[in-house]
Amino acid sequence: MFTENQVRQFYVVPTGNADNTNVKEPVKVDGNASPAVKAADLSNLATGACQFVVNNAGDEAYMLYKGPSTDGFQRSDLIKRCNVIDVRFTDAADMVHKNKKAVLTLDSSLISSSKVAEGEYVLNVEIKNYIALGYNSTKVKFATVISDGNTSPSDFYKKLATNLAKNFKREAAPLVSVGISTAATGASPVLVGSSSWDSTTAAAIVIEEVAQPWRLGAAKVEYVDFEVYPSNINEKAWGKVQFAGSSKYTDGTASSATVTAGATQPNSKAVADMEYFFHKERGDVYGYAGFPYNVDTTYQVVPGFADGYSMVDIHYYFEGNSHNVGHSEKTLTVVGSKANLKRLFGAAATTGQNATAATGLYAFLDGTGVEIKKSASWG
Repeated sequence: MFTENQVRQFYVVPTGNADNTNVKEPVKVDGNASPAVKAADLSNLATGACQFVVNNAGDEAYMLYKGPSTDGFQRSDLIKRCNVIDVRFTDAADMVHKNKKAVLTLDSSLISSSKVAEGEYVLNVEIKNYIALGYNSTKVKFATVISDGNTSPSDFYKKLATNLAKNFKREAAPLVSVGISTAATGASPVLVGSSSWDSTTAAAIVIEEVAQPWRLGAAKVEYVDFEVYPSNINEKAWGKVQFAGSSKYTDGTASSATVTAGATQPNSKAVADMEYFFHKERGDVYGYAGFPYNVDTTYQVVPGFADGYSMVDIHYYFEGNSHNVGHSEKTLTVVGSKANLKRLFGAAATTGQNATAATGLYAFLDGTGVEIKKSASWG
């Protein structure tokens, strides 16, 4: 699709494993060969069929694409080899969101003979950017438990977690999950209300953000940022808080435990929003404005795609002829599974005993000095 002023061209490659039928390997056309080398005929293939094509001279390239039946056969801009500025391959694994996860344990000085010291214990959980209204908008939820000096740590954690979960239930949508773990690492948390709750001996409380409600083009992907603050008992915080990814407690002291990572959220919903708004930039009729006189759009991105979408961005500029020599910068963005994108754009040259020549985009850019930048997990 073409976005506003055609500065970005956005294409969606079918998800899943490399498809030998619909995702064609790159080709350099050659009319002088016998038989002649031509671009693939995508007209009878499935939606999303595509191929990266380099012309006979090797100085221009473009992408062929089979859109939905309403869009049909498409071709991207002709990209001049000398006009490519930047190329980036980004793995979906490097765009995944790791849920924030906190593990709370009692300060050892408050436990004696397997009992928690007498006192009233309060826990505050501060939600930042509450309902995405900015970081000046915060909400604080709290829980409390009273120990008479005969409460076991396990019962303490269970009572406090239960109280905290009840206070969060007032929210229209869950913000965090609350549970307990048998280890200070927060591994395999048992959530409040689970069938194994009563049989679990708790060694920590686990608080983790929950994926927020999302609606295409209306409610964007939001993440829950929170902090955990135990109150003071005998002029010191009664608990130790450690977040996943940190080797220290929030008070700066070192921890011997390594908190297990929380769940992850792929970028699929965010990419679905990209596709929606790029269509809408073509005109309000693509965004259901003036219904029923809108243009019905068939979206290709699967918001629930568990692996997430990898991306290839080719940044280049268009330069006119004669006196029209102004540089108009553009970006060709292609999203899909990493396996499909690797097949679509080819591979770099290899050296050694079984050396192979570069293919596709790599061969097209060979000698230009343009480095193809890859994210850490691309490989």
